[in-house]
Amino acid sequence: MIKIGLALSGGGIKAFSQLPVLATLAKEKINIDAISGTSMGSVIAALFASGVTAEDVMQAALDLEKEIEDKKIMKRPSMKLLPFSKEKLTGGFVDGQDLEDVLEAKLIELGVEHIRDVKIPLAITAVDVITGKKIMFVSHPEDYVNKDTDTIVITDISLAKAVRASCSFPFVIAAMEYEDYLLVDGGLRQNLPLEPLYNYGVDKTIAVTMHSTSEFHDTNSLVALGIRVMDIMRIEADQEIVHQADVHINVPLDKVWVFEIGKGKYTIDQGAHAISEHIDQLKGLTKPESFMDKLRRKFK
Repeated sequence: MIKIGLALSGGGIKAFSQLPVLATLAKEKINIDAISGTSMGSVIAALFASGVTAEDVMQAALDLEKEIEDKKIMKRPSMKLLPFSKEKLTGGFVDGQDLEDVLEAKLIELGVEHIRDVKIPLAITAVDVITGKKIMFVSHPEDYVNKDTDTIVITDISLAKAVRASCSFPFVIAAMEYEDYLLVDGGLRQNLPLEPLYNYGVDKTIAVTMHSTSEFHDTNSLVALGIRVMDIMRIEADQEIVHQADVHINVPLDKVWVFEIGKGKYTIDQGAHAISEHIDQLKGLTKPESFMDKLRRKFK
């Protein structure tokens, strides 16, 4: 039986374009044996790994977007930035705890709280800025073989907290303190998390990215410039490994800003258009492999 893994990259609200991929996989009866996510991709991955349908994942994601928009979490700097606040933020003006609280409530509603509660093997990436090491939050450690000595594997953590760490975009969403670590967005070192899927022992992989092809002109905004720098680094890192995936789906959302909350439905529509061009490739993943196919995959 061929095991298939799905890697969901980071990209803020653009990651909503990954939702139609889940719907298409369900429609074509293609089972996912392991899923990984970075940054906003980790939100989608966590919801899917909880074991609910693709339709429920889509609705949950839209519910989260609405609550974040209604509470103005991404628009209003945290009160913890004020001089008299006893609690302080590091490396961002948005309090990641607010995002964690919203996500935790939704995950509990879906029946999961701890990362070990998920039904589908899950891996979520983050980075410890103190040591520079990759952090991998893993739901099924008994099935996971860590092949990188530079990666720290953590299995005892709430799912919402793991996702929050992965979404802690530097200079925007404050870094998350956890034990002796100071955790930020996993996209700093592994925006496209293919590696953990192979560590779970999958045979074939699907990679979903949101690489933009448009030029950047918002040079007067420090935040926008910082995001642009991160995007360039992420895309370059993705391109170095994306060839490892058996199917690569890219949704070039040139007209959407990473933190443009409210564009969820638009990005979903764009994702649906992009996935339509890859259905035959996805169907091919479940076909029996020849000896030569297995050999090529082994040495890929």
